[in-house]
Amino acid sequence: MRRIWVVSFRRRNGVILGIALGLIMTIAIGLGFSGQDAKIWSWIVGNRVIVIDAGHGGVDPGAVGIGNVLEKDVTLAVSKRLQALVQQGGAKTIMVRDDDTDLGTSVGLLKRKREDLAQRIQLAKDAQAEVYISIHANSYPNPKLTGAQTFYHSDSPESKLLAQSIQQELNALTNGKRVAKGNQDIYVLKKAHQAAVTVELGFLTNAEEEQLLTTPEYQEKLAMAIYQGLSVHFSKP
Repeated sequence: MRRIWVVSFRRRNGVILGIALGLIMTIAIGLGFSGQDAKIWSWIVGNRVIVIDAGHGGVDPGAVGIGNVLEKDVTLAVSKRLQALVQQGGAKTIMVRDDDTDLGTSVGLLKRKREDLAQRIQLAKDAQAEVYISIHANSYPNPKLTGAQTFYHSDSPESKLLAQSIQQELNALTNGKRVAKGNQDIYVLKKAHQAAVTVELGFLTNAEEEQLLTTPEYQEKLAMAIYQGLSVHFSKP
């Protein structure tokens, strides 16, 4: 249970707190702070239950980059870094997967994928999670496209606010101008029982960004930006 003065401060100064927290964390990223430093200002996520879903896995590699980088490997690496940050903030994390596996059991790939997605949603529901973060990497025929982007279900105002907070921090990291987008078709966003977002970390079909997504330093920065967006979102009244 939070101390009374923290709750009171949050109610009266939620917007100021969000701005201040964002500035602190942006400076931290610029100075190269690691996840170990997050505990200094991460109390805002304390006692939250957050599902982190590393997209794809097991028999499903996801997108394959032009340099043969697999989406499932990138998403798992960033998800683990995000898990460390969230745990240091005092929140409970539910990892959909923490190795190269999926949650399906069928032999047929299509049926197995459906089972896998349904199990991810059920896992979050059973955990009574407040937030569902699905981590992915993008691909597109145009190899010039770059940048991280968030998606939310168009009928969920809470998901939209979360996606916007995370997008803002991703833009600050990458000097990007992308906006959070509503989507009616992404299965996990449509079926989630809590605020849910999909975070596309970047484009594996862009040679430079593909390589960047494999570096531990950039993976850590992406995780920090997502975590920062979470913190700003939870700081709002």
